[in-house]
Amino acid sequence: MCKRYYFGFRKPVSLIVSLLFTIMSIGCTNDPVTGNEDFNQGLRSLCLTEIHYHPLEHESIIDDSLEFLEIKNTGTESLDLSSLSFSQGIDFSFPSGSTLAPNDFFVIASNKNAFKTRYGFDPDDVYSGQLKNSGEEIELKDRASSVTIFSIAYSDSGSWPGSADGDGYSLVPKNPQTKTTDADSEAWRASTKLHGSPGADDVLKDVDSTLFNLRITEIHYHPNHADTAIQDSLEFIELKNVGTMELDLSGVAIDSAIDYKFDTGVKLAPGKFIVLASSSEWFKKEYGFDAFDDYKGQLKNSTETIVIKDKKADVTLLSITYVDGNPWPNEPDGEGPSLVPMNANPAADEQNSPAAWRASFNDKGSPGRDDPEAILINEILPHTDPPQLDAIELYNPGATDVDIGGWFLSDDITVPAKYTIPEGTIIKAGGYKVFTEEDFNENTNGIAFKLSENGEEVILTADTTGNAGYSHYVKFGALELGVSYGRYIVPSTGNELFTPLANVTLDSKNSDPLVGSLVISEIMFTSADEDASFIELTNAGNQEVTLYDPKYPDNTWRVQIETVFFLFPKEKTIKAGESIILLAGSLSVEEFKNKYPASADAQIFSVNTAAFASDKSLKIELEKPMELDKDASGTIISDKVEYMEYDKVSYKNESPWPVLTGSNSRVSLTRIAHNKFGNDPSNWKSAAPSPGN
Repeated sequence: MCKRYYFGFRKPVSLIVSLLFTIMSIGCTNDPVTGNEDFNQGLRSLCLTEIHYHPLEHESIIDDSLEFLEIKNTGTESLDLSSLSFSQGIDFSFPSGSTLAPNDFFVIASNKNAFKTRYGFDPDDVYSGQLKNSGEEIELKDRASSVTIFSIAYSDSGSWPGSADGDGYSLVPKNPQTKTTDADSEAWRASTKLHGSPGADDVLKDVDSTLFNLRITEIHYHPNHADTAIQDSLEFIELKNVGTMELDLSGVAIDSAIDYKFDTGVKLAPGKFIVLASSSEWFKKEYGFDAFDDYKGQLKNSTETIVIKDKKADVTLLSITYVDGNPWPNEPDGEGPSLVPMNANPAADEQNSPAAWRASFNDKGSPGRDDPEAILINEILPHTDPPQLDAIELYNPGATDVDIGGWFLSDDITVPAKYTIPEGTIIKAGGYKVFTEEDFNENTNGIAFKLSENGEEVILTADTTGNAGYSHYVKFGALELGVSYGRYIVPSTGNELFTPLANVTLDSKNSDPLVGSLVISEIMFTSADEDASFIELTNAGNQEVTLYDPKYPDNTWRVQIETVFFLFPKEKTIKAGESIILLAGSLSVEEFKNKYPASADAQIFSVNTAAFASDKSLKIELEKPMELDKDASGTIISDKVEYMEYDKVSYKNESPWPVLTGSNSRVSLTRIAHNKFGNDPSNWKSAAPSPGN
């Protein structure tokens, strides 16, 4: 368990996943239809030219009410739409007498009043139902002939523009006159205009491509000052050129939230910053140097959308909608820090992602320069015998050196300031710093503490001068002698998690996770016709595994399924290559063996749990008992059994994990490589169930 905090012990920034589209057929076709003389071939000129399935909210108007679809007549003759209906996705039949002239549009909205509030004109009509953010099929049919005009299926996977999913942009074809049935995502893009362009082609004008290297790298929307009357005057926004070429900002403007347009001839060199302030006068008093210029207006302390556009090309370069609370960092809302990106040079798709932002290290922010990046607890070694020493490793993932002198390490979140890190302690960019029990066990520099081999917590907190407000928290469980616990970035997702490591790698890059002989190898959710859910464990090693502590046979291995624990019976073992099956459904052992004959030689146990309900997340953890605590003389001082995480799967029924379609599925989740990390979505596939194989 890992949490990062800023300015006090704050809530973690949660990594969120963004939706991508998969279109099965683009919205129009000129393929002829044979064998149906009632069908008007001219209707093949109708194209679906805009899908706004996940809009931004507008003040008190919820996002679903702002959805719309747009179709266009790309032909040369006026079309009678009276016989057409949307039969899937939404519910709408064109009224009798509906016609559409060549190159004209028909806009169908979710809510007439909400649409007019945002766009200033009425839609052509209103449909029933809603466009799902998760995916569904949209189909337009001719009722008279039963011919499908177009059918489009979208889902939450693929490589379609993520900014069309809740960032305020719609999905539009790159060529609005297209008559292709190509399902390639390259045929579609996000709209150039925020909120889309209903009733008109979304025209992509020529734009200086280097301008897409412009980023917002700091937002100080709610400064903290003793005199509340001047707080708004201390607001600022920082822009940065993250590219390798000079940017010409002539005509670039911020035209929402605040108002500012760059004059002709303004340049921004690679790696350099421009700071725009609410008041240059107050900015200089606070920071000691001049802002580039003043903007008009104020940033809201609640929620605000900042859009930067190239006015010459009428193209949006970037858009950010921040919120003064979860999932965005809380502390920039009046507690002192500003809002800064996790990465000094953020990617374009990180700009509007809450998980890609944090509170600044520096109270009042760091305008005109990169804010120091996070210092992380990277590896913990809590169970050692001499000459090894218990240790905590810190890591600087940033591009600048960071002075952590005066910061604190502790094993108690309620008493964070135990060990004071000596002044002048600097972690180089990309470097490490290791503190051992000879540092934090001593009482010469604060309150001594020891790491427990049975698991506890470690917290790193910054001092209150210059880097106020940052902390990093890690909670770990029991670990075997000589096993460390550390950060691991899952290759397939980029997500950070903590896990037992294969090797101790203090003062260097962490090793891969520890993968033992006994692994979770298959997971079967409830099938369509009967409750045959199960978990399979496989001994992928070359030696027998004893499923109990040989010194204390009553202390057996266990499996945690969500909040339910299954303890193996006493004195059980599993030979190399063999499997154990845990039945979580209603089938008896004999019924299960009849259904899956290959499981006849496997050890099978029943588990009483309802955790295998369809279409949900599921955490399964295989745990090994640790030796009982003893004093220096070898006397047992506690009979409490602690368990070490041996293998773990935190499955989510969504991409990038294999998606199982709930009660309609007869496939299982199958591990691809037994010797690879089990909590990586890329190491699993959906396949026909094969317990015992």
